[in-house]
Amino acid sequence: MPTSAHSIPDITQFDINPIDDPDVSTGVPGYYISSTAAINIEDNPLPTDNTLVAAKINAIADYLIASTEPQVVISIHGYGTQRSDAQRRYQKIHKHAAAVCKPHTAVFLGYLWPSEKPTGDLSLGSSFQTKLRDTVSALPVLLSGVISGSLIVSLIAAILLFRTDDFNALLTPILIVSVLAFASVLVLILLRLSTYFRDNYRATNYGVLDLVELIRQLDQAVVDKRGTEDPLSKAKRIKLSFIGHSMGCFVVTNTIRILSDVFDPGSIAQNPPADIGRVFSLGRLILVAPDIPTESIMPRRANFLRSSLRRCEEAYVFSNEGDLALRLASTTANYFSFPARKRSSGYRLGNITARHFTDETDHQKRILGPESYGIINLKEGKPELPSQWLEVRASDREHQTLEELRDNKVPTEKMGAAQGVVVADLFTYFDCTDYVDFQDDLKPLEIKDQPRGVVSFALKKAALNLWDYVWLNLSYFKQSSGKGGVNVHGGYFSGQWSQQLIYGLAFVGFRQFLLSLPQAKLSDDSPDAMKKRLDQLAAQCQQRGIQVVLAPIRYEKDILGVQPLSTLDIQQPPL
Repeated sequence: MPTSAHSIPDITQFDINPIDDPDVSTGVPGYYISSTAAINIEDNPLPTDNTLVAAKINAIADYLIASTEPQVVISIHGYGTQRSDAQRRYQKIHKHAAAVCKPHTAVFLGYLWPSEKPTGDLSLGSSFQTKLRDTVSALPVLLSGVISGSLIVSLIAAILLFRTDDFNALLTPILIVSVLAFASVLVLILLRLSTYFRDNYRATNYGVLDLVELIRQLDQAVVDKRGTEDPLSKAKRIKLSFIGHSMGCFVVTNTIRILSDVFDPGSIAQNPPADIGRVFSLGRLILVAPDIPTESIMPRRANFLRSSLRRCEEAYVFSNEGDLALRLASTTANYFSFPARKRSSGYRLGNITARHFTDETDHQKRILGPESYGIINLKEGKPELPSQWLEVRASDREHQTLEELRDNKVPTEKMGAAQGVVVADLFTYFDCTDYVDFQDDLKPLEIKDQPRGVVSFALKKAALNLWDYVWLNLSYFKQSSGKGGVNVHGGYFSGQWSQQLIYGLAFVGFRQFLLSLPQAKLSDDSPDAMKKRLDQLAAQCQQRGIQVVLAPIRYEKDILGVQPLSTLDIQQPPL
């Protein structure tokens, strides 16, 4: 039975506010979940009312208990995201949820963790000038002395070299050393201004833990209202699904790792259940431009997605070869921290793409035809393994398949009775490199009445070259400054079809999404009818330049109606 200790819990980690749209909220309640952690540890945490937060948690619990098909979908933004931008995105997701979900089934939560926009966030009282001043004042005394002293010495040496030739042998090495010292500290300043490492710290220590606390409080509220500590049966459990973007995927996967109870006897069984806590069950995992290592889908000791995938019913990745935010900022930053010997091992999962080359010795340049798009691994009515259709490439001269990312063949793992399945084969991949579509949120001078490249220039090349990256980089920075361009990292949330895919898969799942596609001639969900709907999905993606690598488990379960084992028994590789 509920106790007084649980009636008003002490909740200081987050605040809850409704997404202001009463018409939508009547069908799908939506809330902003704001972590109260401040950007800087010296700042006061964001204000919150413990009583109001507890009341809203209880309201969510009441709604879920009354629902016949309860589910909670949580969206998590990424690195360097301004809070107002994340809120606008969550409003769009909330409206879409109301259009696709059955009434009184789903609750949408837009999670706001303390991310720091590099150019500043005026809503939080932070401008770029403020950030620059704080960066300089926070320099350690030694580094502050080095940059000040090296700058002064460099200027004096340069002036003397310009005015006289008498001391060139002495002044030249002094100038070189002082410039190098100045540049070294300047690089550290630029890394801090990028906010990547600071966001990574906040994601790890605030974003993940505050989200775990939210789910724990929801679990407790449902248990209290039911009046029993006994876990819910599988049929009555509340489905818990996630949409992660960029570093938000790091928050998602680490949250699931913590939620997976290591002391639950079922978690070490051959087929661990999707159950989380006493009332939740893991549903769908949508990773959009994930800022996590490609290593995370390899069957190795470093794979920290293993515990997540063992429990999720469905898993999807949306990626893009031209995602410069991952290819440059993230990969460069992780060069200092990610324990890899090779450059290729440091690439991010958001850069993984459909395979265009035979192997790493294939350097053929070509333009992709229409047959290269749609569901590309569906051969003779059966999907081939995704791990054989994926690669990471930097150019037509540097590319590697998943097997080539390791010195030897990728070892296999077990999936219950189905042997030989690697962890990468549980995902369905959407390679959006050449994706063209109509878009939301275009600038006034941008053309709105015709489709265009959403996350790249959609050049349909087998591999982008250096100049393609240069022009794409310029367009991305132009877009980031508010002048229009290509949003290589977040464009997935502006393309009309990609939004339907992401939100549809998150709220209703693959099978129901196929059933929602307009197809007047089909009135049943037999395997033959589902195959035709899958063909329609393939045609829609082909028309828009998306390459889909379909997970066999989705085909077996959602198309053929075969009920495969839902979880993995992954063998630990030798240490």
